[in-house]
Amino acid sequence: MRAIQRSLDLTASLFKGLAALCLGIMVVLNLGNVLSRSILGTAYGWVFSWTLLLFVWMILLGFFVYVRTRRDVVVDIFMTRLPNLPRRGAALFGCAVGIAVMLAILRGAPALISMQSSPMDIIGLPIWVRSAPLFVAATLVLIHFSLEFFLILAGRTPAFPRNDPAKKKGVVE
Repeated sequence: MRAIQRSLDLTASLFKGLAALCLGIMVVLNLGNVLSRSILGTAYGWVFSWTLLLFVWMILLGFFVYVRTRRDVVVDIFMTRLPNLPRRGAALFGCAVGIAVMLAILRGAPALISMQSSPMDIIGLPIWVRSAPLFVAATLVLIHFSLEFFLILAGRTPAFPRNDPAKKKGVVE
């Protein structure tokens, strides 16, 4: 289990770096295009297509990072006040919903990829290249939720742990 956790954490770090790289390339491409248009009077139409592709990749790669770093939407204010058993049940239910959604996304992947064989306008890459990060991220999120489900079920991970920085620092409310 620890090896899977480490692998997921390393992959999240890699994806975070790739998302930042996508953003950097988008900025450089668009800045170059703006400068070329204003100085030389020439704009490059392919910049928009690459920017769109890189933006989609950035969002889809960031999807897994967002979930893995616990920045997903949770209702801690209510869940942390529940007794242990209902809190565990709610956490298991949340993981099960996440698993079901990822399975629904992945179920349609083969059919969608097979339909996306035409090349993208201007850049010529197959259309499935645009959606590939979605399926990679969905697979990783599925593994994340499955692992969380089993760790909560086994009692190795607390369900909705209380993270009160004021209490940790010794501050009185």
